[in-house]
Amino acid sequence: MTEEATNRLYALTQAFDFSEENKRLFVQSMREMAGFHSEHSPVYRGICQQYGFTADQIQTYGDLTSIPHIFVTAFKQRRLLSLPEDQICITFTSSGTQGQKSQINLDRISFDRQAGMRNLLVRSLGLASEQQHNYLVFSYAPAIADQRGAAHTFNIYTTFAPAAEKYFALQQGEGGEPEFDLEQAIATLERFAETGLPLRVVGFLAFSFVTLQEMKKRGIRLQFPAESLLITGGGWKSHKGETVSFEGYADLVHDILGIQQERIRDFYGMVEHGVPYMSCGHRHYHVPIFAHVAAMDPGTLQVLPKGETGLLKLQTSYIRSAPAISVLSTDLGGIDTACPCGIPGDYIMLRGRAGVTKHAGCAISASQLIKL
Repeated sequence: MTEEATNRLYALTQAFDFSEENKRLFVQSMREMAGFHSEHSPVYRGICQQYGFTADQIQTYGDLTSIPHIFVTAFKQRRLLSLPEDQICITFTSSGTQGQKSQINLDRISFDRQAGMRNLLVRSLGLASEQQHNYLVFSYAPAIADQRGAAHTFNIYTTFAPAAEKYFALQQGEGGEPEFDLEQAIATLERFAETGLPLRVVGFLAFSFVTLQEMKKRGIRLQFPAESLLITGGGWKSHKGETVSFEGYADLVHDILGIQQERIRDFYGMVEHGVPYMSCGHRHYHVPIFAHVAAMDPGTLQVLPKGETGLLKLQTSYIRSAPAISVLSTDLGGIDTACPCGIPGDYIMLRGRAGVTKHAGCAISASQLIKL
């Protein structure tokens, strides 16, 4: 099974160039990898046979949603592979500290494609810089990150501008478990402000939110340079499980750190899928040329019209090690196009979680680590 189109797709130099040629290339890549997984994964081959699906059916952009999906929770229950074990070079898991974790297993080619895709996405959005920054990372220190996918992702986001210093807010506690030190996080921000360097804050929202709330309570306000940037991920919940509005959070960030609203970004993603969807100033999560997303009716699993809310079906061709080419999530959202921000292509409007029991995903349970 050739991967010529897929290799060409991941050599593109713009993440949001939706020329007809690039869209055809993406369709060809999805056809290649759908065929690859149906050939190499017995599980996925069985699913394809159940639906009477063959990769040759994928001829146009409109055919993409017909690619059979695997429900995201299957990656909690099974080690699903499309390659022999000896070709797997790294495993990433979801970040919750309790319960069963999702996992994805990558070979070197899949890992490199994913890394290149993320790099291109950040640079295409103009978020890379040659200016030296200080980093406050509300995530696990490398020594205790283990195989947590979110920890790896947040660490990668500290590489798009040179680092003067990095501080990871989740360190190893005396008992060996991750521990969040609120006082140290505040002290680090105050020390960083004295350097005059721009600041980059990345990591789980709950930890930055409680830090900024405490600073506001104490009357601590800092002013970082205009180049400063904040990127969150892992869900919009406080450590108490309360939903945090983007607008309220952005106002708090601007008030306490002086970071401009347009420099406050969030990304949506999951360890099972591997594509980061970065928000713009309108809190729309933009779909790059390497992915396709549709909202599916929960009852019929038919594609819903633009703007309507359904389960998000996430598709990408970068991965060859596991049959995660098409994943049905537990997240609710709508799809639209022509965002006022000017980024071309589709975007996701997140609208919550489906089901009675919340799927843990990549979000860490901050209530377990924040002790107030």
